[in-house]
Amino acid sequence: MRSLPLYLSLFVPALAGINWDIYEHGVVPSFKWSRPFPDDGTDPGGFEVHCKAKKTFRAKMYKLSDLPEDPPTGLSPWRHAIEDFMDHTKEFMGSWDGVDHKGENREIVVMEYKDVPLEVREWIEQQQRDKETEKPNKKKWWFGVFEKPQEHGQRIIGTVNPTPTPVPQGGHAPDVKDIKLEDKILVFPGGAIYEILPLWVAGGSGACELNNLPKYKHQAIDHCVIAWVTDHTKPHRENGKRDMEFTIEAMAVTESEDGKRSRLMWERLHRTIKRNDRKQQREERQKKKKELEEGIVRDEL
Repeated sequence: MRSLPLYLSLFVPALAGINWDIYEHGVVPSFKWSRPFPDDGTDPGGFEVHCKAKKTFRAKMYKLSDLPEDPPTGLSPWRHAIEDFMDHTKEFMGSWDGVDHKGENREIVVMEYKDVPLEVREWIEQQQRDKETEKPNKKKWWFGVFEKPQEHGQRIIGTVNPTPTPVPQGGHAPDVKDIKLEDKILVFPGGAIYEILPLWVAGGSGACELNNLPKYKHQAIDHCVIAWVTDHTKPHRENGKRDMEFTIEAMAVTESEDGKRSRLMWERLHRTIKRNDRKQQREERQKKKKELEEGIVRDEL
């Protein structure tokens, strides 16, 4: 008989990829994402992968109950600024995989802004600029950039203004405080990251189009980009730690000829089944109608 430790070890990789918080706490209603490729490391079936990128990021994760605590276990210098940023008019995006721990147990991720990829920083700052002139999309206001305190006891009161766009010659540049990258942090719930996953690993992949966000789709289709948070750790809170890591993988795919034939076959089969179902339902309605009419005639006789 196979030994129990060996038997259990066969299941460890699969279990490690499951976010059990989903079953314990549930997912926010707005989270519609799901893993678009196999979790065993193989490529999505029926597609050719033209390129892929994978990167792991270091961050810290806090609960809202940590806000009043002093660093490093809390976020007291930013408490009121973060509370204002996470106002109740925005629907919470959930943590990793959209998990909603609810109330003071809701989680937020904090990163050094200098560790955030350039493509992501540019996207965030563009959303900040756009919200003054366009109808706000509240899904995009879940990335808050905050300045670090420059002296002991300083309290941060709001988010940092985006870097101004270049001003044409002779124009007037807005008066915006110049803050170095290393003096900023980024705060967001883990669930917000799925809106722009490919940008996190798109650096240097211009020819691969991982930075082409309009091609980013929930599930693989022909000529698209797909991505997922393939791993995320939890901080050792029992030891006063808040450090964690998350890994993102993205790939650009096109449908293979075999994949296209298979898809068309299943689509034809699905249409045939639907037609047969409608035909059967129509025949049953006609039969019932006929039985009803015959019943009425017999009653009249």
